Amino acid sequence: MNRVGAKMFEWIYSNMMTDKKREWQILSSNTLIKWTLIRLPFIVDGAEKGSIKENLLDMPGTRITNQDIATFIINQVASQEYVQKSPFISN
Repeated sequence: MNRVGAKMFEWIYSNMMTDKKREWQILSSNTLIKWTLIRLPFIVDGAEKGSIKENLLDMPGTRITNQDIATFIINQVASQEYVQKSPFISN
């Protein structure tokens, strides 16, 4: 499902996807700043579910709530776990 969505985005939003690939090239070659690029599935407006799946290689689910995204971001401020990395997250 995620791969189909990604292909649709590449086709419908080709300029945006080109920019996202360039963004990745710039970040991944920069060791002078601390960065984390969070990759998301479909975002659902809703309450925090409290369970966030994380994976560095593949999207672990198809949806995530906006409140869980916020919680994940806040937790990364004090964490070194994903510095210079690009985790996928979902519920």
